[in-house]
Amino acid sequence: MTKEPKQPSSPACLAHEADDAYMGFATEAEISSFLKALAEAERAGRPRADMLRHMLPKVRDDRLHAELSAKLKAEESTKSTT
Repeated sequence: MTKEPKQPSSPACLAHEADDAYMGFATEAEISSFLKALAEAERAGRPRADMLRHMLPKVRDDRLHAELSAKLKAEESTKSTT
């Protein structure tokens, strides 16, 4: 008598195929809007740290995340020296 292999109780995880927005990341439209608002705040001399802290966890692109992290670090270092 041969045993049949156990079938998995649930399908394989397909999360890697899900849309970024479904996974909690910002959409391209949200990122574009954010970058415009960030540039406007920069031109107006308004603080941007809160904006950056809010958006960073939602950015999936490594290059953009690093760029925004650097902006946040610069913003925080400027704030701490004033």
